[in-house]
Amino acid sequence: MLLGQSATGKSTILNVLTEVLSDVPGRLTYRIVKLNPKAFTEMEMYGVKSEISDDWIPGVFSTLWQKCNSRQSKFNIWLTNDGPVDTIWIESLNTVLDDNKILTLANGERIPMTDQVKMVF
Repeated sequence: MLLGQSATGKSTILNVLTEVLSDVPGRLTYRIVKLNPKAFTEMEMYGVKSEISDDWIPGVFSTLWQKCNSRQSKFNIWLTNDGPVDTIWIESLNTVLDDNKILTLANGERIPMTDQVKMVF
């Protein structure tokens, strides 16, 4: 977790650290995927069941989570939630942040976190 006022270098620290780690021989390249959770409602972030068609509409975070945690990924990914931590969206990450490391969606889908993915707040 990086904490600090605006314009104090949090993003620069993250960028420099990933560049340095990517230069270590024998390691996968590091990538930063940024998301501002405050820009979405909880339904837009995680997904929702359509009232009209009864289909599951995936959310922005759940889609990113699935792509980042693909077993075919050739990168170490830091999934960065850039913005203030809010109980509205952080509550749904309980199963990701505990020992299970699994995103559990309202449709029953469970997407495990791979070793190449880290969460940054």
